[in-house]
Amino acid sequence: MSKPLSAIRTEVIEMVKAVVLVMLEQQTFEDASKINKIPGVIDGYLVFGHYDYVAFIDVPGLEKVGQIADKIQKLGFVRYVETLIER
Repeated sequence: MSKPLSAIRTEVIEMVKAVVLVMLEQQTFEDASKINKIPGVIDGYLVFGHYDYVAFIDVPGLEKVGQIADKIQKLGFVRYVETLIER
């Protein structure tokens, strides 16, 4: 027997897009491609400027953004991260 529609609870989870700006340790640019292997990171590039790498994130929920930024920060070749979240 199926439940009436009024009894079915649906939860809408909004996708969150973010960018993580990454400073790498000296001589570790080859390791940066490991960042793209983290689930939720959809793309990433080595860049010139104040930061060395930019990772693009698309995940269900704001909490996941923080978890991914923490995973990136804990990689041994990462010096610093800054996270920008889409408005």
